Amino acid sequence: MNDPQAPGLPRIESAFQPVLSLAHGAAVGYEALLRASQGGASCSPEHAFAVARQAGRYGEYERACIRHHLRRFVRFADDESVLFLNLHPDVLVDPVHGPALADDLLESGVAPGRVVIEVLEARQELPFALVDAVDRLRGYGFLIALDDFGAGLTNLGRVWDLRPDVVKLDRELICKAVSSYRNARSLLRLVDLLHDIGTFIVVEGIETADQARLSADCDADFVQGYYFGRPAIEIDAAAAVSRVATPAFDDRLTHARKLRRVGDLDELTPYRHAFGQFRDAWCSGIPVEQAARHFLACEWALRVFVLDDTGRQVGENIESDRHDDWRRATFPMLARSSGANWSKRTYFRDALVRPGETIVSEPYMSSSSKNLCVTLSAYVNVGGRGFVLGADILFEALYRTLA
Repeated sequence: MNDPQAPGLPRIESAFQPVLSLAHGAAVGYEALLRASQGGASCSPEHAFAVARQAGRYGEYERACIRHHLRRFVRFADDESVLFLNLHPDVLVDPVHGPALADDLLESGVAPGRVVIEVLEARQELPFALVDAVDRLRGYGFLIALDDFGAGLTNLGRVWDLRPDVVKLDRELICKAVSSYRNARSLLRLVDLLHDIGTFIVVEGIETADQARLSADCDADFVQGYYFGRPAIEIDAAAAVSRVATPAFDDRLTHARKLRRVGDLDELTPYRHAFGQFRDAWCSGIPVEQAARHFLACEWALRVFVLDDTGRQVGENIESDRHDDWRRATFPMLARSSGANWSKRTYFRDALVRPGETIVSEPYMSSSSKNLCVTLSAYVNVGGRGFVLGADILFEALYRTLA
């Protein structure tokens, strides 16, 4: 490899931040970060690359940084550690620097399977060219990551196009999720969705214990941030292979929960009890309006309803006479519930396969009120006919007590 510095441009130094496996409590690899200086004074990576771009030498400077990172990495890395390298799409698709970059990587002495190319979040005028460039790198055996998912242009379309091995979630997502139960639930679903696509998930920017616990609750694969380790220029081989010995990986992270499962919430106990009273009363022949009174007396109870064993609703909802401010039927037709078919709802399907048991759904948006709700349901048999009884709880209000 050539001299890793780029003469006439900001001086290059490398810092490395660990990317940690939550399951193993150890570093799976390190992200290389630029620590630049100009005229003897430190400058930000943004400034350094701006100088290179103004000089028409952006691709040259990017490659110089990569060569420097690789040389530093081989000094301390063990045989298992991988190196995460940030690369701008403009360099990857450049007809000169793109192929030359691949040569630099292949000549580094680091096996391609231990190098993760992080495609930075940036607008790409020729997206198919980026797909082709990524495919070429993948063909050599390099791993591909998408950086800053959830910010700017990095979206599901890009995930589908580039088929990355790793997706790194923008730090803003964990910051917002940790302060809101609803956001936390959404983050959990996002991680599930990306896992379904077939990628590992890194949660970036973790600075607090709550953020670390939430990352674990959401089943993230890897974590990165100051809470686990700051970028360091000097990393010795012993530190690189040792288990991370911080409070971040003691039993508190493994067993404590920031995002509790809905079915485990003690706050639902009175609703479960009142739902049981509703079920028993209705099965004994008491009209649904009267049978529902104990449940609808609960603070955040919204409604009860009855479905037949095909999922079609029998009669209208029996609504609480409270919470008018929470009713937001966007489309008038959705306020009419009798005859609607809810057979695709998980609370209906789960009730059918677990008859007699009280089912607690995951939170979801109620189409009749556009609020986040949880449904209690149970399959019952009355007079030889099967029914599913349902009762909605205004989870959008209840979860505010769970932060």
